[in-house]
Amino acid sequence: MKGFLSVLRFELTNYFKNKGYLITTGIIAVVLIVGLSLPSFFDMSGLFGGNDKKAESSESVSDEEKKNFIIFDKENIIKDVKGLENVFIGSSWKVATNEQEVKDAVNNEEAEAGFILNSPTSYKYIVQNSSFSDGNQQMFDSYLSRLNRESYLSNKGIDVNEIDALYNTQINSEVELLGKDTVSNFAYTYGLIFVLYFMIIYYGQLIAVSVTTEKSNRAMEILVTSTSSNALIFGKVIAATIASLAQVGVILASALVTYKFNSAAWGGKLDFIFNISGETLATFAIFGLLGYLFYAFIFGSLGALVSKTEDIGKSASPVTMIFVVVFMAVMFGLNNPESMLMNILSYVPFSSCMAMFVRVAMGSVKTIEVVISLVILAVSTGFVGVLGAKIYRMGTLRYGNPVKLTNALKSLRKDG
Repeated sequence: MKGFLSVLRFELTNYFKNKGYLITTGIIAVVLIVGLSLPSFFDMSGLFGGNDKKAESSESVSDEEKKNFIIFDKENIIKDVKGLENVFIGSSWKVATNEQEVKDAVNNEEAEAGFILNSPTSYKYIVQNSSFSDGNQQMFDSYLSRLNRESYLSNKGIDVNEIDALYNTQINSEVELLGKDTVSNFAYTYGLIFVLYFMIIYYGQLIAVSVTTEKSNRAMEILVTSTSSNALIFGKVIAATIASLAQVGVILASALVTYKFNSAAWGGKLDFIFNISGETLATFAIFGLLGYLFYAFIFGSLGALVSKTEDIGKSASPVTMIFVVVFMAVMFGLNNPESMLMNILSYVPFSSCMAMFVRVAMGSVKTIEVVISLVILAVSTGFVGVLGAKIYRMGTLRYGNPVKLTNALKSLRKDG
């Protein structure tokens, strides 16, 4: 125990004295605090609450900003172009006297597009170049359809306003959730999954590099003979865990506390990100911690199998690839947390730290399912920790070419 505490203290001191660690944590925390506090000191309505201004903007568009269109109406079907200006927001319309005038205006870039109306149901669209984002025809079709409908109803003696009122009947509804609000929970679930992903990838590599660095300068020989391999790897992994939790904790706490004090200024617009239930946070903390330890022990043992830091990437690539595939599968499963894929992933130790969290945050999971997944992950983490310590001790005293994980496992089996 004394050896473990010594290693833990030494590793934590290295982390907390590292300028990169402190500066990165400080900068991210300060940026979040300042960014989330801005609405309390400055008027941000133009960015976040400018609906009224947007409505007014369509009326106050200058002539230079308006889109110009031209139309030739052979049969004088459209009595007033103001109707077109209401459909084509921010537009200006010119009435041509012949088809050639329309084509010349478009060709000379005096008009963005032109319309030659042959009948109430037929027209020619004149444009210089076609575009995927061109929605002018759809809007013009909609306008003509309305004109034809109004003309037909008027000829039949039917009040157009009554029909419009019938089509636009107000339907009132309310949603009573019996489970989880998947839509509202999506944002923070997505964000927390990314946090866990970067924690494991970044700190896993740091642990592996730390082990390999000590091995390359022969400090490992002294460490292994002066304390147990269990104390070494567990000390390194737990230290990295504490350091990462401290870093992420400071960043998340900065964001959550700052938004809590400034939520009124934001008008609740970021509630879908920061209103995280206690159940969800507890699940993320427990499964995230065990999943982190699971991968950290693996990266630590893999770092002991190589003698040069440049070989770490090759040695750790299989595990890194597995983790990336798991991450992609879970991100894909966010759209359907109750799918068979997510059910399977929530019980596999390599993926349960993410998959079960997603199911709890966005789906309906029975308590027994969570307990079973948690037990499997906890037992697997303990097993990987013990196995990692054995690989760590064996690998630290082997120099030269990198040792493959399969060969290391075979050697342990023979020795055992």
